[in-house]
Amino acid sequence: MQRFVGANSREAMHQVRLVLGEDALILSSRSVEEGVEIMAVADDIQPAPLSPRRAAAAYAHMSTGDPRGPARPSGEPTATQDAPAIQPRQVAGAALPASSSEAPMPAGDFAALSQLLRGEMDQMRQLLKQQQPPADDSRQALLRDLLGSGFSHCLSQELLDGTPALPTLDGPGRARWLAERLGARLSVLPDDGPLMEEGGIIALVGPTGVGKTTTTAKLAARFVMRHGAGGLALVTTDSFRIGAHEQLRIYAELLGGEVHALGAEDNIEQLLASLTGKRLVIIDTVGMSQRDQRLLAQIKRLANGDSLVRLMLVLNAASHGDTLDEVVDTYRRAALSAGTTLRDCIISKCDEAPRLGPVLDVLIRHDLRLNYLSTGQQVPEDLHLADPPALMGQALKRERPSLYGADPMPGNGKGQQLDTLARNMLGHGRLLGTLRASLHRQINDFALLEDAWHMADLAPAGQSHALAQLLADAPVGHAANRQILWGAERPVVGATWKMPVLSFTAEGSLQIRPWLAHPLPIGTQQRLEWSTTTLGSRSHLWPGNPSRELLQRLQNAGQPWVASVQRGQRVMQGGESLALAQLVERGVAHGCHALRQRGRWVRLELAHLPVSLPSAPGQQVRAWFGTLRHCDNDQVLGQRYWLADSVGSLAEQVASLGRLQVCESLPALTLRAWNILGERHGPVNADLRLFLATALAACACHLDQVEAEWGPVVRQQLLELSGKRRACSPLVLLESLLHLLTTRAALVQLAHE
Repeated sequence: MQRFVGANSREAMHQVRLVLGEDALILSSRSVEEGVEIMAVADDIQPAPLSPRRAAAAYAHMSTGDPRGPARPSGEPTATQDAPAIQPRQVAGAALPASSSEAPMPAGDFAALSQLLRGEMDQMRQLLKQQQPPADDSRQALLRDLLGSGFSHCLSQELLDGTPALPTLDGPGRARWLAERLGARLSVLPDDGPLMEEGGIIALVGPTGVGKTTTTAKLAARFVMRHGAGGLALVTTDSFRIGAHEQLRIYAELLGGEVHALGAEDNIEQLLASLTGKRLVIIDTVGMSQRDQRLLAQIKRLANGDSLVRLMLVLNAASHGDTLDEVVDTYRRAALSAGTTLRDCIISKCDEAPRLGPVLDVLIRHDLRLNYLSTGQQVPEDLHLADPPALMGQALKRERPSLYGADPMPGNGKGQQLDTLARNMLGHGRLLGTLRASLHRQINDFALLEDAWHMADLAPAGQSHALAQLLADAPVGHAANRQILWGAERPVVGATWKMPVLSFTAEGSLQIRPWLAHPLPIGTQQRLEWSTTTLGSRSHLWPGNPSRELLQRLQNAGQPWVASVQRGQRVMQGGESLALAQLVERGVAHGCHALRQRGRWVRLELAHLPVSLPSAPGQQVRAWFGTLRHCDNDQVLGQRYWLADSVGSLAEQVASLGRLQVCESLPALTLRAWNILGERHGPVNADLRLFLATALAACACHLDQVEAEWGPVVRQQLLELSGKRRACSPLVLLESLLHLLTTRAALVQLAHE
């Protein structure tokens, strides 16, 4: 029995046919986090197992759509005559399976892959003649309607996969069916009576030019119509845009309310305190791009006072879907970092948007509540509550086809398919070059990783010497304030090797160059001296409880440390020996912090408590307790425990806790890369294999954490290069890096032949 995982059912079935043939017996299928999982066996016959060379050819076929099936390298024995013929009938864009030891992966010998790349253009016309598998007409029609209306592929697949039986309907019937289901998932404000009655302080936030000032006037007018102007106050913080104060002042005079202009350095909390007698205060904030470094400061200015400010995000319906998604994600993270939440939204400029699908898609996926729709400039007539069925019906109504929308069913013309395949191939090469250049420019030692990757083509006997020579020729500079991430004393679960040593820069960036554990000096003191003299260490991160000897060494050296421990770790507190899990309620709260874990944003709520260890009762340490929560729904994701020295700065220790938390998956990622390299990369020396596996895992973990402008770009390029359709995570990035290095090596080999 074998497991196959694909982004959708068609992709998973394609893998089944490729490995087990057309006569495979499907045992089960289900939706998983990575897409669709299929369990299958060969029906009455066992196919010949794939060797590393055949695995490379099979993987290349999955990426290029070779109609002849995987190439058989010279010297490779043929399958038995009873084995089923592998004749897939689909141009595959299949991605590397998320977790399957049976699915094909790139191998160290790139001969088969190079051969397929060389013949790609000649095979394109044959691809056009292949018989296509029967399509699910109803599903494709519904998917085409959704994508053509501007909804994302992610939400469209989720909506259709979550429906057991899709109906067969005509065009208007499909629109009604989709409108009902999309409308049920959209959270809206059914009646603004309670909102106006409750009043309070509302701050409209959002990018520049989305219509916050006009929306402020419309909200104010709705309030005045119900409760009069006496209980209303308008505040503007926009001191940058010319005429912004005057525009709001005119609106206030027409409504009979008062207006206050607040400068960039003025105290907003003092002003809000003077307006406590007002029933409703609306703050028109300065427009901030989601990429503006001052955004967090603005949100903190609104949220850090004693006054409870309710944030409402104003989104431009005419913006591109990717832009809207980035705006919502950035503003929600800024609100979280400021200690507040952002759950309300107003859509502006609905009358200017050719399609409402993108903005509604973003609201559904991020679970934002839609309070109002703004459809023009008239105050207050052009501000309306949302009617989900009617709104979705309007979103699905297309007056003309989009020039930029995705089409799940490309045209059937052979010339069009050939042009598309040719453009895809050329674009693949350009993307590969751009991506490599970015990785070399932004990540230290990525060139070292590439050089080590090419050593897998050498004879196993020479790989160890070549790696040693490579590392000797690329010495590590003595970096001040480097933080060392030590591996556990025990082997990684499921492996026979210990986790290598990694490091962080003074700025907190994880370095991708590992140091294998077994060549390091033996003994605690010797390793600490090595880390200080060779790496310039200033502090240490440990995956376990430090021994008494280690604590004494670190104290003598004056180097801070933080260690991740288990909930049952015994400590002394108040004269009692207790497990850390029993002391959570006694901890002193230390705020919450946003961080990325496994490709998603989570909130880490921290508390600390002075304790001592039973092995060293006279030496005080600090216990840390962390509760992980989902950023959107406050769901508890887990509890974490750490120990740290008692003299270190709280701010530095909090930063170290975050680094330990985001590196929590490093051993599992390294084991995943180790298995891929060993099982499908041919004979590889153990040292080289572990060096590559750790460097790849560290690189994936580092890329997942990068918040600089280049980070999301590189992550998206990696997913695009490997054909991934899943949410970005360190595991997906690891597999994408493997795809990148394999493809690059194959092209280099092809150029040399």
